[in-house]
Amino acid sequence: MLLKRLPDAVDANPAKVAVGIVKIILQIKDVRLYFGHRRLTNSGCQEVKGNIDAVDQRIISTVDQLRAIEDARHGWKPNSDKELRAVKSFESTLIKEYGNLIKLKEQSIMRKIAAHEESKGEIADIFQRINQAREQLVRTLLRHLKPAHSADHKYELEGKNQSLRRSVCTPGTRVRIRDDITRWANDTSSESSSVYWLVGQAGSGKTTIAYTIARRFEFAGDADDKIVLGGNFFCSRQMKETRSVTRIVRTIAYHLARRCKAFADSLDGTDFDIIHQGVRAQLQKLLIEPWRRVQSAEATQMPHFLVIIDALDEIDGEGGSVFLRDLLDSINKYGLRGLKFFATSRPDPGLVEHLESFPNKQFYHLQQVPMEEAEADITAYLNAELPNLQGTQELKSLVGQAAGLFIYAATVAKYLGKCSLPEQLGRISRLPPSGIPQSRKDTSLLDILYLQVLQDAFADFEDVDIDFDRRLKIMHAFLCSAEPIPINIVAKLLFPPEDPDFTETISHVLASLHAVLYTQNHMVLSYHKSFTDFMFDQNRAKCFWCNTRQFHLLLSNSCFRVMDIGLKFNIANIESSFILDQDNPALPAAIKKNIPPVLRYSCFNWGYHLANTDSRKLVDTLSRFLKLPVLFWVEAMNLVGSRGLCERMLRSAHMFGAALSTPHLYISSLATWHPRSVLSQGWNIHFPGIPNFVHASEGRSTLMTITIGSDVNAVAISSDNKHIVSGSRDHTIRVWDASTGEELKVLKGHSSSVSSVAFSSDNNDNKWIVSGSYDKTVRVWDASMGEESKALEGHNSLVSTFTFSSDNKQIVSSLYDETVQVSASTARHASFQYVRQKSKQPSTHTGWLLSTGSDFHYLMFVPLAANLPDPSNILTIPQSRVSSVDFTSSSLGPEWSNCFSYMC
Repeated sequence: MLLKRLPDAVDANPAKVAVGIVKIILQIKDVRLYFGHRRLTNSGCQEVKGNIDAVDQRIISTVDQLRAIEDARHGWKPNSDKELRAVKSFESTLIKEYGNLIKLKEQSIMRKIAAHEESKGEIADIFQRINQAREQLVRTLLRHLKPAHSADHKYELEGKNQSLRRSVCTPGTRVRIRDDITRWANDTSSESSSVYWLVGQAGSGKTTIAYTIARRFEFAGDADDKIVLGGNFFCSRQMKETRSVTRIVRTIAYHLARRCKAFADSLDGTDFDIIHQGVRAQLQKLLIEPWRRVQSAEATQMPHFLVIIDALDEIDGEGGSVFLRDLLDSINKYGLRGLKFFATSRPDPGLVEHLESFPNKQFYHLQQVPMEEAEADITAYLNAELPNLQGTQELKSLVGQAAGLFIYAATVAKYLGKCSLPEQLGRISRLPPSGIPQSRKDTSLLDILYLQVLQDAFADFEDVDIDFDRRLKIMHAFLCSAEPIPINIVAKLLFPPEDPDFTETISHVLASLHAVLYTQNHMVLSYHKSFTDFMFDQNRAKCFWCNTRQFHLLLSNSCFRVMDIGLKFNIANIESSFILDQDNPALPAAIKKNIPPVLRYSCFNWGYHLANTDSRKLVDTLSRFLKLPVLFWVEAMNLVGSRGLCERMLRSAHMFGAALSTPHLYISSLATWHPRSVLSQGWNIHFPGIPNFVHASEGRSTLMTITIGSDVNAVAISSDNKHIVSGSRDHTIRVWDASTGEELKVLKGHSSSVSSVAFSSDNNDNKWIVSGSYDKTVRVWDASMGEESKALEGHNSLVSTFTFSSDNKQIVSSLYDETVQVSASTARHASFQYVRQKSKQPSTHTGWLLSTGSDFHYLMFVPLAANLPDPSNILTIPQSRVSSVDFTSSSLGPEWSNCFSYMC
């Protein structure tokens, strides 16, 4: 009875649950293999074999996935609440399905389970649910790679099932080059090159070919294919993440991990912080090293994956060329057997020369396509796009004018496509005749075509300077935007609120420019980079030229204007500082209402426009912004989940942890800025209600040196400044005269090193001294008598630090197990009790100071930045620059918004 081999009991440890499931699956798999290698002579065994085969695919796909659960889970800590929830969900699924298998075990023996359709279906459903849960967990954990989803050939804008305007090759076109690439991709022999580099001028059709190949190996592969699409990155200057070279490797690694389980397993343990380093480091840690481990483990059944990287010339700066050079060098050095790379870009003579030195290479230049073949392809394309012109002399004329340049044909098709036949013939007649260009690098053909498109679009306004300039500015805005944006955002950026609504005007401009710009899901994009190249070149674009530096200056000012109007303190009207953002159900709706799209764009992109203009012209604007509005900007960015874009500012302001609760960007982060910092002096008068975070004095001369004879771990000074108390490694607490340095008392009672000491601030003679120790106790001493009053035992970890509350009624201690304990201290012989907070305090929230009671509150976050003290040293004078935190004048909880005042 196979299932009776299961453990009869299992605890709630998810790792053990996973191992139990693995054992079940392995046993089922072994039964399948057993029956598969012997002759089955009775109908019962045949039935068992048939039903086992029915779930065999799910069993096999699940067994290897669950093998590593125990090792992966052991000692692992989530990096975020989202990760924690994902892991908990997966564990819950494992436990539930384990229980289902136990029930099946109790119902019958293996033969009966496998023989009945109902039970067989239950087994199949169990594995399907486990697989679905695992895939969801993998997606969550791989998000740390931060891939560029919009670079995927399958990317859809805003989830509306509308992909970017890419299309496959028209049937019957580019047949030879596509067949050549397909043969290369399917050649998995060691003699075949690992890289195929397709080179061509702007508009030669590289992206269309790459897109066709991607779809071919993702969706419509041939039965004889030996390779599948493992990853892809379609570069585009139109989106931030698709023009960033640092996104390429991490995106490919993400795709490959989703496709190849062995690679995903090999990534386990990789420090994903590598994504913040350069391309070469990412190649090494996210691709080369993990894949080489796959090579070692899968020597006999090596998988083969195709990686496509398109339009590297659209990467910012020289990043595309640098990436391709690093990739070529890595492949030449390590081989990476099983991976093949198909890349496209414009010509790069330096890279061509570099590639020529490689012993094994595959290189194709689209300029090598014979003119007759290019013209035949363009004829087929135009016949499909302009059916009204099939067989006409006009179409033959257009083919000749294209001179083998696909972007010319594509632009003409869009220019004429929406017109009736008479309108098409009229537009063709207005196209200036063009001679054959001297070389395919010659842009004169495109220049003539683009100028004609623009002249038609602006024909009605050439004599009206205001209307012409306004429409030209609208077009330039779409070309210079940091990301694709809708019409209403452009209207609000270009025209102040007091101006008329120009939304309809913008729509008319776009309609007239349909040959070069298009709208999809309300976002405006350009069809091809060759048009922006044309528009940004004064010699080519003539009167339509876009002066990018001047226009980015205009957009920078527009962003600051929008932020000046829209940003404010507590923009989302958060009611209390005692809860985290994730626990505030009303917050998403408030964010959507109070941070509209134009404000969101401005917050995200003012830095982009500033970097592309002469920032010296914005000195005054920046100065005003950095005094107070910058804080409101950080608040808004935190609310929309993009505080990482403020990383440098957040690091200098010590705001990382406090970002879990937007009110604490003010209550905690601003409070911990040193009051002498330049930025603090700009905003501090506006925040009278934040906690007083007192920094210890720095750089003062030594007044006295007291030699103790043992390492000193902690020191405190009495409120009247007359006494000093020290805690030492020799287990003692010593009281000293602060004026003379004379030792007054030695307090003994701890059995281990004393880690922290503190005086109460009573105004009578019965002052208390409290000490914490690595012996897991906190002890209260009568300062005047030198006697131990009470030992607070029950701590489950080493005591790190503690302090008295301002009314001396409570002692708050922090432990090395990330807990906070609060004890009463109302009288000399009081019954001391403590409240443990560990069960309430998420482990990922280390650094929070919490209130006590059943309904705990987040009072303050003490940052973990390198140049601020660790919470374990917050209130220890010699180990920290911080001496105390005073909440007496603070506005917290429902009153938190009172911490700010414009009028101070």
